[in-house]
Amino acid sequence: MATAPDPFGTDLRLVFPRGEACVDLALGLQDLETIDGLENLVQALTLRLLVDRGELAGLAHPRYGSRIRDLIGEPLDRPNLELLRRYVRQELLRDPRVEEVLQVTVTPHDARRDGVDVVARVRAVGGQEAGVEVRIDAA
Repeated sequence: MATAPDPFGTDLRLVFPRGEACVDLALGLQDLETIDGLENLVQALTLRLLVDRGELAGLAHPRYGSRIRDLIGEPLDRPNLELLRRYVRQELLRDPRVEEVLQVTVTPHDARRDGVDVVARVRAVGGQEAGVEVRIDAA
């Protein structure tokens, strides 16, 4: 009997080097690595937050991505941090595999306040919970 398809899908595994603004494909011993299950959802949500809204318009995805960088460079005071939190929540809910956003925390990096750290927790379809952590810089 065939098993039900994974509701979270399968994709190529990406590597997000800490503190770097690049993303790379993960290499296995002989081929590219894949990712599935809840890990795939976390990776997809991470990409949604890292990509700027409109950045993929040339690939027919003009609404994909977040508006987080719209506020980087602005004063990261309480109202703007709340707006960033709302942007994150809104973008996470755009993924149909997310049933509910349970928590979103947005904090400035440091005294320069030229970027933010985002920590979120979501409830996925089927009731599983997943955490997403993203560091977003001005550049």
